[in-house]
Parts: sequence; structure tokens; C-alpha cells
Amino acid sequence: MTLIFNRIRFDETLYELEESEKWLKSLGIDITQSRFSEILNLNRNIVDHQKRNDIDGLLKNHDNVLLYFALTEASAFVEIHDAFKSEKSHLLRRSQLKKIIGGPFFAWDEPAEGDNARNTLFELETAAKLKKTGVEIRGFDDVDFIFERTQFNIQCKRIHSQQKISDNIKDAADQFCQKLNFNPSTKGIICLSIDKLSGKEKMFLKAKNEHEIGQTLGHLSGNFIKTYRDLWQNLLNINILGAFVFVHVIAIMEEEPFDLLTTCRNIDLDIIPQREYFQITDYNLMRKLADKLGGTPGRI
Repeated sequence: MTLIFNRIRFDETLYELEESEKWLKSLGIDITQSRFSEILNLNRNIVDHQKRNDIDGLLKNHDNVLLYFALTEASAFVEIHDAFKSEKSHLLRRSQLKKIIGGPFFAWDEPAEGDNARNTLFELETAAKLKKTGVEIRGFDDVDFIFERTQFNIQCKRIHSQQKISDNIKDAADQFCQKLNFNPSTKGIICLSIDKLSGKEKMFLKAKNEHEIGQTLGHLSGNFIKTYRDLWQNLLNINILGAFVFVHVIAIMEEEPFDLLTTCRNIDLDIIPQREYFQITDYNLMRKLADKLGGTPGRI
């Protein structure tokens, strides 16, 4: 079931990104010579080209992968700022915000092992999406939240290759099991980013309208779920109730008077419990969560 599809204008994104810069500075976070600063400058350049109706020039002068990271990560920073700008520091610690602005610009320059800036960015973006729909965020390990008086924990994984998919899902399940040692009633969700698998970071999708973009997004996440869903559907831990599959694309959409360059994001939810069996309560809980996040009837 498709949960979220967003179309974002980049003049609006630039304004929000500059507001995010002010917010970070107000918290005493130095953005100079950071990945955030690079992203901000590139988005200013993007908006300048778009105002001059020179998207072709933009694409000619900048590598697509460079623009992909500048655009998709800008939307993540904007989401986080919008969701947490009014929160007290005990919920979202300054150390987490310092982490997400750091690290190398390109994902392939990230350290091979351990935590890094983009992992934390993905976790906070996931939390931001939940919070903006009214879900109560309780912490970041990876994301803790309360829904329908039930404690949930999301384990987020960015998938870098097909060979690592099974290991990533197993690691997420194992890390969730550690949470159960502290609260055995916690419910789990695995959240997977498939941006690198989609191959869309190397190209821009050209589309006539939002419906065409939506179809492409649904195809990407839907195919991934159909191919790999047995990896999470067959987990023995009955407290793990579903998997989010998260994907970004960059699109150029035909509009008048100028074409629109936009970021599009989609989250699909695959529910593990089935209504016909003994986990009917858990199934209904996940359907309510899908409805809360803007889900549509049906199941992939």
C-alpha cells in the first residue's frame, strides 16, 4: 500500500532549507565546510537555473549524481527541520544534528562499517514523516514511537547492494530483538531505503504529470516488495509487524511556462500479520497506522 508521495517545488525547498540553516545556527551548530553547506549552495544554483528556464544548462554543467544527492538530501533536511524545530533538545539531541550535516558528499565515500551521517539522516527523516502525521516520537534508536497506546521501534537500513539485502533485514531483526529485552511488548517495523538499488540516482525521470511519476515510484517499491518480501514475511519474531520501503526519485515534469524540477518520495508498507489468522489485532493496528500515514486500501 502506497503511503506517501510528495511533489516539491525547489524555490519552496530553498526557502525551507535556508530556514533550516538558521535553525541549526541557533542551536550552535557550525555548518561551514559541511555537507549541508554544499547542499545549500547547490540548491541555490538549481533554483537560479530554474528561474531562468535553463534546466538543460543545469544538467549539462552538473553531474546527475551530484544533483541527486543535493536535491534528495535537501528534502530530508527540510522534513527534519519542519518536524522538530519546536521540540525540546532532550528529544532530538544536538549531537544527532551535528552528525547529519557531516560526512562526505557522495555516498560511496562513506565508511564501509559502522554508523555514519547518512544513516542518521535517514532515521531522522523517517521519524520526521511520522511526527508530521501526529505520531508521538519517543526516541531515536533507530526510531521509537507510540501509536494507539502501543510502543513501536523502527530499525532503519539503507541497502547498498542486492547481496546485502538479506543481511540488512537480519541485522534489523536482531537489533529489534535487543529492544525486546527492555520491553517485551514492543512492536517492530523494518524500514528499508532502496534508493541505491533503484539506479535512479544516476538519471532524472522525465514525466508528463504526477500520475506518471507516481506509477514509476509504485513500480520501484512494489517490485522490490514482491521480490524480497519473503525475507521479512518469514521472520519468526511475531512482534515484527511490517516493512516500510522508502524510495526517492528526481523528476522533470512538463509544465507551462517552464518544466518543473522536483523531488518525489514514496513509502510503501507491507504488513506482516494477516487478518485471517491469530494476529488479527496486530493486523488491524498496522492498518490503522497506514491510515494515519495516508495509506490507501489494499495490500501489495
